[in-house]
Amino acid sequence: MSKTSVNNETSSMVYLRVEPWGTDHWMRPGEEFTVMTEAEPEPSPFNVVVHDQGITVWVNSSADAEVFDKDGSLVPCGHQGPAEGGR
Repeated sequence: MSKTSVNNETSSMVYLRVEPWGTDHWMRPGEEFTVMTEAEPEPSPFNVVVHDQGITVWVNSSADAEVFDKDGSLVPCGHQGPAEGGR
């Protein structure tokens, strides 16, 4: 299992995208999410990119990935996202 944590240390909502699946998860200020995959640990299981729209975590394996909050609860795609699109 491989995992990486993402923290929102800003005062704004932050858009987290997990690729290559394109799932979106929105983080409130102070929130921490963990992106986890069932892939065996490897030297570089993830690439993290910070950009104008938010943060993208690229999973460098063919295994599916899921996002969890700091309490261990699953964070589904679209979590806390804007009601009518727009980022």
